[in-house]
Amino acid sequence: MRRTKRSYKDSLFRDIFNNRERLPEIYEALLGLKATPQDITLATIDETLFSGIKNDVGFIVRNEYVLLAEHQSTINANMPLRLFMYLAEIYRQYVNEDAVYKRESIALPAPRFYVFYNGSTEMPDCWEHHLSDAFGGRKGDMDLNVTVLNINDKPQRPILEKCPSLKSYSVFVAQVREHVKKGGTLESAIGEAVQYCIAHDYLRDYFRQKHTKEVFDMLNFAWNQERALEVRAEEAMEKGLAQGVMQTTAASICHIMKSFNVSMEKAMDVLQIPTAERAKYAQLVKG
Repeated sequence: MRRTKRSYKDSLFRDIFNNRERLPEIYEALLGLKATPQDITLATIDETLFSGIKNDVGFIVRNEYVLLAEHQSTINANMPLRLFMYLAEIYRQYVNEDAVYKRESIALPAPRFYVFYNGSTEMPDCWEHHLSDAFGGRKGDMDLNVTVLNINDKPQRPILEKCPSLKSYSVFVAQVREHVKKGGTLESAIGEAVQYCIAHDYLRDYFRQKHTKEVFDMLNFAWNQERALEVRAEEAMEKGLAQGVMQTTAASICHIMKSFNVSMEKAMDVLQIPTAERAKYAQLVKG
């Protein structure tokens, strides 16, 4: 099957948070530990693992922890697999190739995995995805746990109270959505949201430095990425993982049903599974 080469443009989230001055704030909010910008080394992958794909935010703190964080506006059951692959690439770059053949243990920064969710589907403040959900109930010798944090603007949301930069980003997105909901174009909504954030000191310095057109280009790319979910099945076939993706999605349906006490139909709504595909997933879930 012919592979289409995709170009990548930085998302607004990536542009804001791939910044050593802002990352100590996120580090403290997530782990409760302090760091300075000088303690941080960026570990963002620039089109090295897959052609045209980058991870959102990755950074190493004092060679103690490596944090990988992705921003999502939809529920993606394959985030543990993606983050596992990103981590493997970061470790590959971190370690001298010859060192893996030496007797001495190689010291590695401990990995932590996060997804920041701000989709329109109502979700709790925090939940988890596990790589083992893709194993079809079989016991393996490893797992990878991803903490998903809801960053939609809402009073008393813990992560937003701890991290002003995430709060500011959340307010900006909420403003854009509100203006679009009222009938405005995306471009005009972004302009209004930028002015609101400047006036109310939400990432004021950042938005003052950016032209509205530049912000539009980045956010428009992110919104268009949501439509790209329609090609997930094609991409899975290209990688020979179609069956694995189905098993992972079925496991995620079960996980959502159990964790949030909702029906199978509601779980499929959350995962945005097309109506035409729901019968086959229902068969997998029922076993």
